[in-house]
This record gives sequence, C-alpha cells and structure tokens, in this order.
Amino acid sequence: MADTGTPVSCMILHPGLEPVCLNLYSLQNALNIYRADYGPLQFSTNNFIIFVFFARRCRHLAYRSFVSWCWGYLGRKVRVIIPACVVLRIRREFPDTEGQNVGFRPALG
Repeated sequence: MADTGTPVSCMILHPGLEPVCLNLYSLQNALNIYRADYGPLQFSTNNFIIFVFFARRCRHLAYRSFVSWCWGYLGRKVRVIIPACVVLRIRREFPDTEGQNVGFRPALG
C-alpha cells in the first residue's frame, strides 16, 4: 500500500480503497488473476439468483483485494480481521438483498 503523504485516520478515507476494493473492473481483474492461479472461486452457496450471487461475489472479492492490498499474500487458511469501517463500506457498495451478512470466521483445520 502506497503512502499518501498525509496521515489517514480511517482506511475508508484512503484514496486507494475505491480503485482497489470497490471498482468493478478491479474486482473482475482480481477474479481473473485468482482463477488463473487457483481455479474457480469456491462459495458455500446453494442456488441463489444471479443478482444475489453477483453481490456476494463482489463482497468476497473486495475483502480479498483489501487483505491483499494491506498485507499481501497471507497463505492458505491464514486470516486477518478486516477493520469494521472497511467491512461496512464494502457492504454498503455491494449489499446483501436479505441483509444476511456473516462476520469473521476463523480458518478450520
């Protein structure tokens, strides 16, 4: 993450958040890179309608992009807690139509 030159009091105020984590073209690029390296993204969903799946996928990719931007590659089953301000900003950009959001889940196994 590049230094802005001035202190940022909250990550949602950082000028890099929008182009890295909220821009649909950046998220599509992140998905393409992930697919090339690891194959399709795995989601634990049943048959959701396309819009719900799209919003869920965008949130997932936005979270992944934020983590990669801040901490780089962490490795399999290594997770970090994303700041609440960032989570809320991503949820506002890509809302769940049913309002069913899941918080931090530690890696299993």
